[in-house]
Amino acid sequence: MENKGQSNEIPQAPKETEPVNPPEDVVLDTEPSAVQPEREQKRKTPWVLYAVIFLILALVLGAYFGYRNGLARRLEREKTTVVQVAAEQYQLAFQDIAVGDYENARTRIEYVIKIYPQFPGAPELLRDILMRLEQPTAMPTLIVEFTPTPAVTSTPDLRAAEQIFTEIQQAVAAKQWDEAIKEIYAIREVNYDYRKVQVDGFYYIALRNRGIQRIQSGQLEQGLFDLATAEQYAPLDGEADGVRTWAELYLSGASYWDVNWQQAIDIFAQVKDAYPYLMDSSGMTAVERYRVALYRYGDQFAASGDYCKAHEYYLQSLAVAPDPEVQATADRYAESCQAMQATPEPTEELTPNPTEQTPLPPTEPTPEQTPTAIETP
Repeated sequence: MENKGQSNEIPQAPKETEPVNPPEDVVLDTEPSAVQPEREQKRKTPWVLYAVIFLILALVLGAYFGYRNGLARRLEREKTTVVQVAAEQYQLAFQDIAVGDYENARTRIEYVIKIYPQFPGAPELLRDILMRLEQPTAMPTLIVEFTPTPAVTSTPDLRAAEQIFTEIQQAVAAKQWDEAIKEIYAIREVNYDYRKVQVDGFYYIALRNRGIQRIQSGQLEQGLFDLATAEQYAPLDGEADGVRTWAELYLSGASYWDVNWQQAIDIFAQVKDAYPYLMDSSGMTAVERYRVALYRYGDQFAASGDYCKAHEYYLQSLAVAPDPEVQATADRYAESCQAMQATPEPTEELTPNPTEQTPLPPTEPTPEQTPTAIETP
């Protein structure tokens, strides 16, 4: 009995294997090879763009910093020029004081303060000039000679003038120069012509000595003013003139402080040899200013990257006087200088070890060692 559920068809033998087509959603990399360089070029394009942008930024930053450095140098040159003009006018003001032209001296000092307000000593000198201008000027007595009858004049009271003159003599003998000058002003108000030649002589002596005393105590501007005033009555002697010269040179060097360290070093190098302890109102002596200016100038070289030059100036400063902080900075600059000068060490050539036996080069045989050819019959 046949099973109806089963098929009577005979299974056929498998046919030859047909090529299997891949699914449509699977994409094979069958693009032509000519397209691949285009993709690589697209990948390289952003890097080229970045390089161009970086180059543009570098040029812009270089131009910016170059402009800033140029502007800073120009401003420094302008400041140096202003200081030179102010120093020149300051010296000319003392010449005006020496000849009694206080109005012109005031104009010069006011101009100095206008263009360079921090010029050392200018405000103090202007104050002294104004005080001198405010002093009353003695007017000469007019004597009328054409009157037919002699004028009746009262006998001047000389007792006060005589007492003041005695006090002037005592103050000069005791070297109390401030007191002597004070009494001279007083006697001129009482009787301007009383022993005028002697009073003027005492006035010269008091101004000359007080001027030197003020300069040696650090009051350079006031001392120079006294010497300039004394010079109106008589020429200054060699000592007073020398002190005045070094005081003026000190002030000239101080005017270059924080502006031109090279000029400050050159000036205080001269002052420290003649008057090492000469100082101004700041309390810094000439030798101290020279020491500080040396390492400050070294810092200027270090800021520009020249650590070797900076180290040289620091050593000069330490030669003047030791300073732990300056020494520490000098050591750092020395290390930076050595790092700048360091060069790659040359590679060592391999030399044969003397303990190892080195093969000798072959030698040519000598004529004696050369074998003779044997002729065969």
